[in-house]
Amino acid sequence: MLVLLAIAAIGAEKPNILFLWADDLGWGDLGCYGHPTSDTPHLDKLCSEGKKFMSMYTASPVCSPSRAGLLTGRYQTRTGVYPGVFWPTSSKGLPLNETTLAEVLRDQGGYDTAMVGKWHLGVGMNWEYIPTEQGFDRWLGAPYSHDMPDPTYCFASTEMGSVPGLECYVDPKSGTQPEPMHTTCPTGAREPGTGGLGAAPYVQVPLFNGTKETMAILAQPLNLTTLDEQYSTAAVDFVNGVGRTQGKPWFLYYAFQHTHHPDYASSVFFNTTDRGMFGDSLKALDWAVGEVLSAVQETGQEENTFVFFSSDNGPSLMREQRGGDAGPLRCGKGTTWEGGQRVPGIIKWPGKVAPGVAREVASALDLFATVLDITGLPMPGDRAYDSFSMLPFLVPNGTGVEAGPVRDFFYYWDANVDSAKNLNAIRWREWKAHYQTGGSHCNKGYLVPTCVDGYSSGPLAVPLLFNLNHDPGEHVPLNASDPTFKYVMEAISQLKTDLLSSPGLFGASAVTPVDPLSQPCVHPQCKDSNQSSLPQCCRTNPY
Repeated sequence: MLVLLAIAAIGAEKPNILFLWADDLGWGDLGCYGHPTSDTPHLDKLCSEGKKFMSMYTASPVCSPSRAGLLTGRYQTRTGVYPGVFWPTSSKGLPLNETTLAEVLRDQGGYDTAMVGKWHLGVGMNWEYIPTEQGFDRWLGAPYSHDMPDPTYCFASTEMGSVPGLECYVDPKSGTQPEPMHTTCPTGAREPGTGGLGAAPYVQVPLFNGTKETMAILAQPLNLTTLDEQYSTAAVDFVNGVGRTQGKPWFLYYAFQHTHHPDYASSVFFNTTDRGMFGDSLKALDWAVGEVLSAVQETGQEENTFVFFSSDNGPSLMREQRGGDAGPLRCGKGTTWEGGQRVPGIIKWPGKVAPGVAREVASALDLFATVLDITGLPMPGDRAYDSFSMLPFLVPNGTGVEAGPVRDFFYYWDANVDSAKNLNAIRWREWKAHYQTGGSHCNKGYLVPTCVDGYSSGPLAVPLLFNLNHDPGEHVPLNASDPTFKYVMEAISQLKTDLLSSPGLFGASAVTPVDPLSQPCVHPQCKDSNQSSLPQCCRTNPY
């Protein structure tokens, strides 16, 4: 009844949907989440005008599975986006029999759909897994992270003349001395062209652009020093109506490359912040957010646009000063401690969602059901979903009172999950039980020794139980002899049983098959030659 009242209050006009999705941004990286030196005025403004979530979780502590969760409302074990992430040589992608939010909005809701930015859900030998095959009408973006392999130039400078820019791992202030190593895993610098990815001959990261009928590689490698302008122009054009059908609602998924390493920025943001290279990258992200939100406002669409901002996982702490910040939370990306999956989360919908702070447990998984709810579209009934509509507590009912939380639990799968034994932890209300403590894949020289993969790993004889309201940093577990321990663990054990007995919990892995010839190449004929020549053949730019 509460949901029906809330829907009635929303009105008949279908809202536009805008997802703004950062990369490797930590819970503590934004000014509005407490960072003292971050320069993020646009995101801080979004915080003040929207609902700021204190317990927003991603489906995974690493990239591909968290993105699959956002777009499908299903854990990675169900969609097959496990273990780990897709690589340039991955021959598959997000299975085409999965239903994405873009597909439902376009095919059932009459939405125009577009994606700008990083995909990282597979390409395929014939580009059969890219966004325009998964519900998006058009796409401008990179197929995966911009360190696959590491690029050469990251920072543009007006002082560099005809040189494309500064190399990714050189301190711009001295021009010669490297900053403290950008990564402690693996030790040693990574050479452009291999990116530390292994023995395969990796091609440079391409930039795709087009519709399903016109898709092409615009540049290979993409140019990081101009990428923000390209991305933001495409996003703003879409908001302004370029290439869209007049009068139709729209869905834009803008997935930033920022703040994934290596940090990069154009000449506008180069060397302009107190947080160094990471700060410059973060400021560029904030600017891009501001450009899109300004376009929404200036075109009179603000009142009818549902905005969601978040990150795919926690900060890459292994990058030291050139990584992010999890604030008071423990560890970061790659781990199932809070810092790995608890991230910033902001929802803005003027006149519908009241500004303020949300302390309810929520997940990016829930955006699938929430968006279908606010657009009046039914949840697909052909498979199990892990998505809960947040509408009851986001939009007050007819009495003006927000309902309670729609979920009080969350499951933490290991970054490299491959079976049920990799269910590392479960949160129930304010309590979190670790059955095993999944850490980062970095085992040597990690900045935070207690976050490496081998530290206190399990399965543990007695689960570690933390009260996250009292101890968000997960420092002091509840003693197993405490009477509360038994009561809480009984509830959590039931949640574990419920999950492991749910239908379709594990689909076939789409990540493991690899083929070097699956890499995207601007010149298809390059694949007819020796594989070792692919990096030199698959190029459009001279540098």
